[in-house]
Order: sequence, then structure tokens, then C-alpha cells
Amino acid sequence: MTRPTDTADTGITIIPTGVKYTSAAHMVAEGEPVTVVWSTIPVACTDWVLGDVASQGPVHYPADRVPRVWNSGGSAYPIWHALTEVQCGTCGAMVGPWALVRDGHIEGDELTDAAHQVAEEAEDEREWQRAKLVASLTADARDVARQLAEGSLTRDELPDVRAMFQPGVGLDGDEVVAWGFMPDPAGGCDDEIVEVSRPIPTGQTS
Repeated sequence: MTRPTDTADTGITIIPTGVKYTSAAHMVAEGEPVTVVWSTIPVACTDWVLGDVASQGPVHYPADRVPRVWNSGGSAYPIWHALTEVQCGTCGAMVGPWALVRDGHIEGDELTDAAHQVAEEAEDEREWQRAKLVASLTADARDVARQLAEGSLTRDELPDVRAMFQPGVGLDGDEVVAWGFMPDPAGGCDDEIVEVSRPIPTGQTS
């Protein structure tokens, strides 16, 4: 089992949650003990996932990067928030991993439950973005297949998907393939490839 990491100089102790793709830390904020729990899965603006590279790319809080916390209430009744989001400079949406703050230094089942809540919210958001990406790729593949059927586009104008290094639409044998990707949930370089294929219409396979 991973042992807690005491950062000493900041008064923050990182606590293992036992829940994949989450982390937690005990800290003292404005003299009050609190626990922050966050998702370690990188989150990008949905428009970036759909191919707009000008939109906000992945925002990542790995297990050893503790989010700042903010009190939106008064000193008598503090309301704590974890600050993981940044504003997309293109669409204005707030983008960042899921996180929450609990009063006190929680441990055991209470910590596990909080981590599961964060993990579920993060997975729901990722599934929503994946569904948006699949819908966009489906429309792209269908549009290219239609253009091939109409003769307004030829096979020679499309790249071999195996030679593509950037998301887009290409050919794989007798199929039109539209592909994109989701950020690596582990925060590395092993991005999740998402692709949609459609058969090339009759008469355009040669």
C-alpha cells in the first residue's frame, strides 16, 4: 500500500485513496483541517477533443499535485472548493478535473466514498466527451462516404489512415475511417484512439 506523503514545508499530506485515477490530501486551510480529493485524469475542453487545437488542451493534476482550495463562505461557515479549472480562451468554458473538499481529515470508508464519487463524476464526463467525439467522427465518415458515392471526391484525394499522424479522415482498404483521440487517463502519451468506420460505397472501391 502506498504510504502518505508529508510535504512538511506546506503542511500538506498526500493520502492514497485506493481508487484508481484519484488522489487525496490532508491540509489546513485558514486554520481548519480539510481533505481535498481529486481526479488524476487529464481533462480538455470538449472543442479541443473534437479537433479545435485553439481550445484549452488537457488540464492535469497528477497524484502529487495538490489543488488549491478556496472558501466561498465566511469564517464561521466555510464552504470549500477545490480549484482545478482554467478558463478556455476560445469558448470561455471552465475546464479541469473533478475534485471536492471535505471538512476534517477524513480517512477509511469516508475517504474511499469521496474518491469513488470523484471517480464516477470524472468517468461520466469522459464518457460524455467520448460520445460527442463519436458523433462528430460518425458525421465526418458519413459525409466522406457520401462524397465518394456522388463522385465529388475520389480515393486518391484521401490519405491512407495508417500514414496519418493527426486526427482526420482516411482510408483503410475499402473503409472510410474517421478518428480522433481522448487524453491518456494516466496522464502519459498513450492517448485513447477513437475511430468510426464506414464502408466505401459501391463503385468507389478501386
